[in-house]
Amino acid sequence: MDLASRSAENRIFYGTRARRAILLLLRTGRRYFSASEIHQSLKAEMPSTAMSTVYRTLEMLEGFGTVSRRAEEGKEATFVYCGEEHHHHAICRVCGHVDDVRCDAIDQIKESLERQRAFELDDHTIEFYGRCARCRRDSSNTPQRERRRHHGD
Repeated sequence: MDLASRSAENRIFYGTRARRAILLLLRTGRRYFSASEIHQSLKAEMPSTAMSTVYRTLEMLEGFGTVSRRAEEGKEATFVYCGEEHHHHAICRVCGHVDDVRCDAIDQIKESLERQRAFELDDHTIEFYGRCARCRRDSSNTPQRERRRHHGD
């Protein structure tokens, strides 16, 4: 984890109880969470936590680079903890579990784009989809996309 992320987390940690709970949920959850899911999770222990607190905390964490936002068309944005150095995500289509994936090949791709296309890469997003080890062991779990195909959706 870089110093900026650590500093950001320290500011959250010494912030409100709700902010600490949001950060803890994201750090330990290892999946993408919507603001609504986070709010629902907090309601049991902190019923007075406002949805606006969740949104402000997520925006702050995103600004610090502590969480990553994923926006899918027609769906609520979701967030995942990203407190380490730059990485990508392997996302299980069955259970939603997220693993961090280092991608050393991006430097080669960046150099190739510059050399072959005179294109200067300044940002990128890569997500890998499939089934996690636990879901692969349970052969009855098929990815949602496959389930939809089998059910004619």
